[in-house]
Amino acid sequence: MKYIKFILLFLFFVSCQESKTKKNTKKKESKIVTKEYDFSDSMQFKFEEIASIEVYSFLNKAMVEIYKNYRKDINFNSDVQMSNDFIKEKIKLNDKQKLELFNLITKDSCKTEQNPSECYNPRHAIFFKDNKNKVLGSIEICLDCDVFNHSESLGNATFYCYDDMRIFLYNVGIRYFINDDHRGNKTEEEYSEIERIHRTLPKLKD
Repeated sequence: MKYIKFILLFLFFVSCQESKTKKNTKKKESKIVTKEYDFSDSMQFKFEEIASIEVYSFLNKAMVEIYKNYRKDINFNSDVQMSNDFIKEKIKLNDKQKLELFNLITKDSCKTEQNPSECYNPRHAIFFKDNKNKVLGSIEICLDCDVFNHSESLGNATFYCYDDMRIFLYNVGIRYFINDDHRGNKTEEEYSEIERIHRTLPKLKD
C-alpha cells in the first residue's frame, strides 16, 4: 500500500514539473516579438495620394541615351525620358495591384544578401502619380545587373527583395526582358532595333 502511494506521489510530482515547464516555455514564447518592417512613414507621399501607378518596359536605356540628336518635342515620353518608339510595354495597375506593390516596397525586408553588379542597363520603370498626373515617386530597374534606382521621395522603402519585384512585374503582365523564370532574357537584336528606330525618328536641324 505504501509502495502504491509512493508511486502515485511520484507521478503527481512529475506531472507538476511538466506543467511548470510548459508554462515557462509559453512565457518565453510570448516574449518573442515578430517585427514587421514598415517603411511607409519614411516616404514623402501616402498611399491615399497615389491615383495611378504605371509600369513601363523599354529597350536598353543606356543604349538609347547614346542617340541624342532626335526631336524631343515629338512623341517624347517625359516619364521615362525617351521617345515612345523605344517603349515596349506600358501597364496601368488596378487597385489590387497598386496595394500589392505598395506593400511589397514598404512592408517587406529582404533577408537574403543582394549583390548588384557595376553595370546599369535599365529596361523597366515604375511611376507613382497623383490625381493631377504629377509623378510622386519612381523606381528605375535594371534586372540585367540587379540595380534599382529609387527617387528620394520613396525614403527607406527600398529594402525589398529584387526577386519579389521581378516576379511582381511578370505577374502584372510585363514580358520584355523577363522570361518564365523571371530572369533577364538578353536579346542580341536589341542594339539593331534601337538603331533602326532611331533612323525613323524626326531629327534635330543642324
